[in-house]
Amino acid sequence: MFKGSSIKILIIGPPQSGKSRLANYIADREDISQNGYRPTAGVRILEFEKEAPKNPKRPGSEKVIVELWDMSGDAKFDSCWPAIMKDAQGVICVYNAENPKHEQELEQWINQISKKAGIPAAQNVVFAHHLTGKAIKGQSKLPKSLSSLTVHDTSIEEGNQTIHPAFEKFFNSLMLSIYEKQEKEENRLMN
Repeated sequence: MFKGSSIKILIIGPPQSGKSRLANYIADREDISQNGYRPTAGVRILEFEKEAPKNPKRPGSEKVIVELWDMSGDAKFDSCWPAIMKDAQGVICVYNAENPKHEQELEQWINQISKKAGIPAAQNVVFAHHLTGKAIKGQSKLPKSLSSLTVHDTSIEEGNQTIHPAFEKFFNSLMLSIYEKQEKEENRLMN
């Protein structure tokens, strides 16, 4: 359920897939340089304010606080995952598009996190992140078992052309899903 003016989005995926750099880029944080790999211990939470898409049922515009929960890809932190997943409304699954092993792990990540948290496929997105070089739009394909998810090729090098548009599309779609869910709940309570 949409709680006030904040939205919780999990960023999940295998270790060394670029999750933290993507989170920093999306949240417009300074630390997006490649100063060596530093694994995330447990979770990092980044917050920023963003204009929400217009709610068709409510007048005016609204700003929301976006909470990006950048989850460690290390299984040694999996005992923390249920607490981290609580009240999540969306998931960005990130994998290193240059690592075939990561692509094979996607289904496991979606099952372990998104499905266990009860987050519908429409509120998930996959970023096939290219750690070196440029992303080629449409290059990455998902396994058939994940065909209901949208995949975007991303790279820090082309962030304004790949990351920002992909996140914007996901965020707007996620907010519209939340508005719809909120309206259904309100109607249910009124009947």
